[in-house]
Amino acid sequence: MISNGSRRPFVLVANHVVLDFTNTVNARPTFSRDDLAHPDDVVDWACAAGLVAGSVHSGVLEMRRHVGATELDEALALRENLYQVFGPIATGREPRAGAVTYVSRLAADAIRSSLLIHGEAGFVLAWSPNTFESFVHRLADEALQLLRSPEARRISACDGCGWLFLDTSRAHGRRWCAMNTCGARHKMRRYHQRRVNATGIA
Repeated sequence: MISNGSRRPFVLVANHVVLDFTNTVNARPTFSRDDLAHPDDVVDWACAAGLVAGSVHSGVLEMRRHVGATELDEALALRENLYQVFGPIATGREPRAGAVTYVSRLAADAIRSSLLIHGEAGFVLAWSPNTFESFVHRLADEALQLLRSPEARRISACDGCGWLFLDTSRAHGRRWCAMNTCGARHKMRRYHQRRVNATGIA
């Protein structure tokens, strides 16, 4: 397992919770830093992503009771299978068949374990709050919905770090996970290259 060292804040820039979950590493397709290195990291990410119900304090405490080393391994397996589904889609390739099967089976389990609740926006699926199973099932259900949606055509990968995101820009021309990180580094490299070209000094 790759350590995340001193944990940096979670960055949620993908415009979709499932893609944000695949981005809990420092780069794709290969990475040297993992933001989910400890069971508590999974709980903290769920809280940051808005997947903890009720008050944050009580919800986090409740979910921590359900997440240990085994659950961490399951979360990482889900994350990497999700990446093997959506990473290829972002670059115009076919997703890995085994990963699609993994996610679809988990989504089927999610439906079987859910309750159908009638809310203001219509019927929605609901699970017991703040358990590891509900966390996994919500992500699997969201992934299946995204796969079946026309929005799947808008999934892209950052030109800098390879993070995935849902391009909601009007012109569908987003290139970076965030302009103040990868976008800024790209601009700096271009600026440096122009100076080298002008002066001949690297």
